[in-house]
Amino acid sequence: MIESNITDAFILKCENISEEILNLPLYKIEKLKTAPFFLIIKSITEDFMKLMIYPIKKQKIVKINISGQNLSAAIEEISKILHDFQVIHTSGFIKIKEHYYYECYLNLSLNDERIMNLKTSLNKIKNVFKEIKIEEIGLKT
Repeated sequence: MIESNITDAFILKCENISEEILNLPLYKIEKLKTAPFFLIIKSITEDFMKLMIYPIKKQKIVKINISGQNLSAAIEEISKILHDFQVIHTSGFIKIKEHYYYECYLNLSLNDERIMNLKTSLNKIKNVFKEIKIEEIGLKT
């Protein structure tokens, strides 16, 4: 089991977010005209909170968590695998104590036919990692 999430996320309908609460000029984001949902990603540490908001068209997307002790050998392989998928957001590689963690969100759902390609590709490099986890992030009700 992956011990630490770098981020947490959920999806909201665009109509459920208030510009007044966020005090952000959302109207400047061009993709809002065609994207009915927001992917909200939160990263919280003891020193700060970072909030990322991405307009998206899907109600469900995939999050990949990877952890291990020696990721340097796998960085190129992960890049090759993810090249075939639309990455919405990535944490990059983060070192916490002796473990490395990596997260990314893909414009892909578990029902997408390409998910098997992703799983097959990740299984090929599974021996490098302590754990690889794929989860679906869905619409918050």
